[in-house]
Amino acid sequence: MSVNKRTERPSGFRSVPVLTEPDVAHYPEFREFLVKTFGLGEDPLGAPGLLEVNSRYYELIFVGRSGQEFPAAIEIAALVKGLEPMDTEQVDEDLWEIMEWLVEGVGGRWTVDALRTTAKIYRVIPEGIE
Repeated sequence: MSVNKRTERPSGFRSVPVLTEPDVAHYPEFREFLVKTFGLGEDPLGAPGLLEVNSRYYELIFVGRSGQEFPAAIEIAALVKGLEPMDTEQVDEDLWEIMEWLVEGVGGRWTVDALRTTAKIYRVIPEGIE
């Protein structure tokens, strides 16, 4: 797995929404991990979070809602160079790596094995993932 937090958004890339989680706080430990990892407690209005996954970039846009802890939701967008087409199969694999990175970071009762088992049950696991 090659997911790394970055601080500078590469220039010449457009943002393409690929995944939305409308309720980050339904499991508070996920929200807490995002707050800690991206410094959202100190700068909630800062730039989006940025991840590099196998030399490709993704923005994590944190959404606030009145009366809810921040972030209330998260949107993930692929950063695609210029007007090049987006490789949707590659994005699916990268999103899977982001999910595994997130689960590993949260830890505790959350495990990559459990994530993979659930994905196999629902038949949403990318090819090549055991």
